[in-house]
Amino acid sequence: MTHLKTKRAFLAAGAFFAAGLILWPGCATPPLPASRTPISPLKRADFSFVKEANPTRDDVIAKLGQPDEYFPDLRVACYKLNNIKRHRLVLLFGILPVGAYQDAPGIEVAMIQFDDRDREQRIQIKIYTGYNTLFAHYGRQPTLRFEAEQWVAKLATHPLNTETQPRHHDAQ
Repeated sequence: MTHLKTKRAFLAAGAFFAAGLILWPGCATPPLPASRTPISPLKRADFSFVKEANPTRDDVIAKLGQPDEYFPDLRVACYKLNNIKRHRLVLLFGILPVGAYQDAPGIEVAMIQFDDRDREQRIQIKIYTGYNTLFAHYGRQPTLRFEAEQWVAKLATHPLNTETQPRHHDAQ
């Protein structure tokens, strides 16, 4: 008889746990497609030559123009491309749409890092929301310089990441 009660208790607990896993998340918030408003005449495709040709900083400036920001100590040039507005859909129980809201606005930035010979070392086009909980706590927003520092530091902390691995150039 005790064995039957124990079995019922485990079945009831399991059913309660399964129902909780289904209902607990409550709402899901998948992202909707982002809208982009151009900041400059440059497009993502304009940066493809940088990835292929391994140009010098002067070549990049001749082709793309002066960067919006350049940090000589980091050797990083930043080109602002688009303002980004993202919305999220609110789904009740993960299936019923009940609303939408705008995510933190962002900016699409092309960052190009140069080596000590002023040749392109790596490039990445990223979206930065400008929101960071640490900065929000102190009432400040991170700058593009902060984002560039974080991007450069990412290379140092993840040397095996092929996306951020620097190119090795032959001596010329």
